[in-house]
Amino acid sequence: MKWRSRDPSIENEPHLQDRAYEADPSETRSQQRIESEEQQASADDAVEHTVWDEPTFSSELAGSPAEDQLTYGRWLKQKQAETSHLNSWFATLLIAIVAGPWGVLGALTGAGGSGFRLALIVIIGPVTEEIMKVAAALWIVEKRPYLFKSVWQILLCATAGGAAFAFIENLMYLYVYLPEHSAKLAAWRWTVCVGLHMNCSFVAGVGLARIWDNAVREQHRPQLWLGLPWIFMAMVAHGAYNGAVVVAEAAGWLEL
Repeated sequence: MKWRSRDPSIENEPHLQDRAYEADPSETRSQQRIESEEQQASADDAVEHTVWDEPTFSSELAGSPAEDQLTYGRWLKQKQAETSHLNSWFATLLIAIVAGPWGVLGALTGAGGSGFRLALIVIIGPVTEEIMKVAAALWIVEKRPYLFKSVWQILLCATAGGAAFAFIENLMYLYVYLPEHSAKLAAWRWTVCVGLHMNCSFVAGVGLARIWDNAVREQHRPQLWLGLPWIFMAMVAHGAYNGAVVVAEAAGWLEL
């Protein structure tokens, strides 16, 4: 077995040896794969890695990007021009349809044990539901903002998501969990609960609309923090309603 020399002198450095340098064959294959991936990558993927939109990038030192260099603003402007109103509304309706079921799925996966019932009803449930009901629309706002043409499409997606969520939730409550429900409970769920979910989703949708509007006007990446206050308000309103119902039922003020 040949042992490596432990001589620390620079004469043993690879680039000072008499023999020619032999590249690792795996490096060639890796380079070919990288080049292939770069050729196949779409502009939607490439814009995620452009350095021109880095917060710490200084245009004073590096200069302005050349005409052929990809920036987020150029990508967004081109995509907006390429997206027809028909495709935009198709995406809007698709998001409006999937928002409700996606919210229900998120609520089910966030369910906890009986020991956390109060926290589940007042905190965990409202937070999970309000996030999941607008999650699909939020993904579009963050990753594909060009698919929306106006804030009204975003508000439609959010409100429709709340309505669809309430519809599915009512079917589960009334015909799966409580098949012997009273007419008063059914009326309550189809009016008050539906209104709650739609209004909370609308409020969260306002936050999404603010994020989108700022991004398309300024032609820069969406700033998610702009919508957080509105999403938080939706969570608080939902949690406050749930807490009030729990207190009213425990005190005997509400009989359903």
